[in-house]
Amino acid sequence: MHYMVEKFLRTFDLSWYLLVAYLPALLGGMVCFAITIIGSNFLSRLVAKYSLRRTKDPLISNFIGKIIWSIFFILGSVLTLGILGLGTISNKILAGAGITTFIIGFALKDIGENFLSGLILAFSRPYKVGSLIECLEVKGVVRNMTLRQTTVESNDGKIILVPNSMIIKNPLSKYKTADNLSQQFTLNIKVTDSRRAIQLIKDAVHKFDHVLQTPEKPVKVVVDSLSGDKIKLTVVFWFDTTKFHTSFSEKKSEVMLNVFDALHKNEIEFSG
Repeated sequence: MHYMVEKFLRTFDLSWYLLVAYLPALLGGMVCFAITIIGSNFLSRLVAKYSLRRTKDPLISNFIGKIIWSIFFILGSVLTLGILGLGTISNKILAGAGITTFIIGFALKDIGENFLSGLILAFSRPYKVGSLIECLEVKGVVRNMTLRQTTVESNDGKIILVPNSMIIKNPLSKYKTADNLSQQFTLNIKVTDSRRAIQLIKDAVHKFDHVLQTPEKPVKVVVDSLSGDKIKLTVVFWFDTTKFHTSFSEKKSEVMLNVFDALHKNEIEFSG
């Protein structure tokens, strides 16, 4: 019994001695890690604010802030492990992280490609939200931009998610303004009502502030074809995109319904 107590006391003394000897490194590591957390948050916010003032783009500023946070945090963590005497472990973690990054990057090649393309687009800024662009078969107004994809609203109201890598790899057309995005729809009416119907349609379309009414882009009602006692009218107009920020399809529907109401009130029969 006496031997067991003596062994316990020796073990306790040794453990206490090692704890006291290790205490400065432990406290130093804790302080270093706390500084790492506080410094990472502070530095990332500072850099993000500065980038926002320079680029006027929240997408870029937030990304740069996250990059700075990650770099500072990794360096601080490695330094903390070194203070704690765990330098070998930190080296293994870094080596493992490199291998893991390679494997994940190879498996997620397309995502990484779109991400890098998003960075290029964010810094080169070939277009912005509200710009009218065309790439391959996609044409429409940019509604949102992320580091992975660009959201475009087409002429017929479709929301298209375009991978950023597609925009980087292919020719991109950007129009000076989005007001040349024309809208059109067709109506079939009797030949005897054609002249009166054309004027009613123009008046109904002109009532909307978001429809352009300029000599270059007037409201047009064109006779498309003749079939028996009916003619097909094509109504063409342009939106003034500075007057609204909602869906093109919704605004087009409002214009069409107003035209239908005007024809109906004047007892002019029509069909699609």
